[in-house]
Amino acid sequence: MNLMCTESQTASEDRCFAEDRTIFRDERAVKKLLETESQYVPGCDYMAHSHSNLQPFMRRVVATWMLDVCEEQRCEDQVFPLSVNFLDRFLCACDISKTHLQLTGAVCLLLASKVRQCMALSIELLCYYTENSVTPEEMREWELLVISKLEWRIVAVTSFDYVDHIMEQIKWKRRNDSMLRRHMLTLISFCYIDTSMSLPSIKLFIVSIQGIYKQPYCAYTDYAVYNPPVY
Repeated sequence: MNLMCTESQTASEDRCFAEDRTIFRDERAVKKLLETESQYVPGCDYMAHSHSNLQPFMRRVVATWMLDVCEEQRCEDQVFPLSVNFLDRFLCACDISKTHLQLTGAVCLLLASKVRQCMALSIELLCYYTENSVTPEEMREWELLVISKLEWRIVAVTSFDYVDHIMEQIKWKRRNDSMLRRHMLTLISFCYIDTSMSLPSIKLFIVSIQGIYKQPYCAYTDYAVYNPPVY
């Protein structure tokens, strides 16, 4: 019996699942996401309470590096926002030295890839992306530290979870939905990088979608945007 997978995947495909319009049109699903999300929102302004002089630009640099790793490795869309959620929640619970910030980001990527995709990023690969400034042993030790500080609550809701639900409701998305969805995810990712955008996930989504609406012509979707999003 030949079990080799021979299906072809086009370059335009950016999802690993089929749309379930029944779920995406059900308001109860969004209400449940909002209810669940409240349990995973970072609980403090850790920059203001840090004793190790952590600065917003340091977090921005590490978050940008995390996004670069995800893009180069073609990780699932959810890996990056989930890893940033882990990073922020961990820093609320644990005051670390700024020299350990990239190590923490790498560990958060490791955990998020284990949760959100079939093939997790390897410890050796993540050490390589840090230019071997951290060791595999440190990664394993800090993985236990991070996950313990998160109290093993690692199935967090992110802004990406709302995208398909909202896209199903807006009126101006009928043409080239795939590119519009990709545009939304890109803008949300930029919001996750900036500490000034440390908002609940649904608010991040609204901010990002406004970036699309405020452009009278959207080059990504190749059509004029005249109608505002309806929530």
